[in-house]
Amino acid sequence: MVSKFVRSRRNALKAATLMGAFLSTSCLPEQAPGRGDNSDNRGSNRNSGQSGNSVGNGQNGTSGQNGNSVQNGNSGGLCFAQGTRIKTRDGYRPIETLAAGDEVAVRSGSFAPIKAMVSHTVNSESGKWVGKSNLPVLIRRGALSENSPNADLCLTAWHSVYVDGFLVPVGDLVNGTSIIFEAAKGRATLDFFQIELDSHDMLDAQGAICESLYRAGAERCAPLLRLCGGRSQLRSRMRSVASIVVEQRQPIDIIRDNLEERGLDFARAA
Repeated sequence: MVSKFVRSRRNALKAATLMGAFLSTSCLPEQAPGRGDNSDNRGSNRNSGQSGNSVGNGQNGTSGQNGNSVQNGNSGGLCFAQGTRIKTRDGYRPIETLAAGDEVAVRSGSFAPIKAMVSHTVNSESGKWVGKSNLPVLIRRGALSENSPNADLCLTAWHSVYVDGFLVPVGDLVNGTSIIFEAAKGRATLDFFQIELDSHDMLDAQGAICESLYRAGAERCAPLLRLCGGRSQLRSRMRSVASIVVEQRQPIDIIRDNLEERGLDFARAA
């Protein structure tokens, strides 16, 4: 178990890094487009959810009669990388092999038919992904909990995972050890896919519980926690720094701290 002092010191170093960005640029970076303007760290089921969801959630794709849509460019969405195995009625299947009408496992323990499949492609230039937000994130095996995910899982930064009763965009959980930004590694492109159901729900992606596609105005299947930009991140880190004296951390701070500590345990054991 990591002591309060170690946790406070680690968060102080992270806060110093954020403050360094502030001093060098005169302002901390704020939320990415499509993430929303309001930091709601106590959880929310509000339908306003994310501003700009017409882009961020695949609504600008070109829909075909087969229930599929495709996006071009790096505006992206809440998606899984090609090869991600989704639990279906027939067992785990690569997401790119799924189509409208196939049945996938959902939170209730039952199965729901896919309404539509959405896809987009992330491009790279000079060995780096194009764009500064919604980049690919790699969740290493076991990073969220024991055997969750059961294999390395790649998804976009705005895609939420379900942890301790909340949905949290995985980009807010990047810790540099067990949850990291995925490098381009010489790849020119990386294809991403997402599953739309009749209502927002949770999917089993290689043993990790992740959200299905969210449409603006829909009711969320669980409360959403998020950090909207650099100032929100800095405030979160400072709450964790102060927790050595007084515990005022919000749920998203606790979730992030716990996963960071789990990641550090992994690194030490490696």
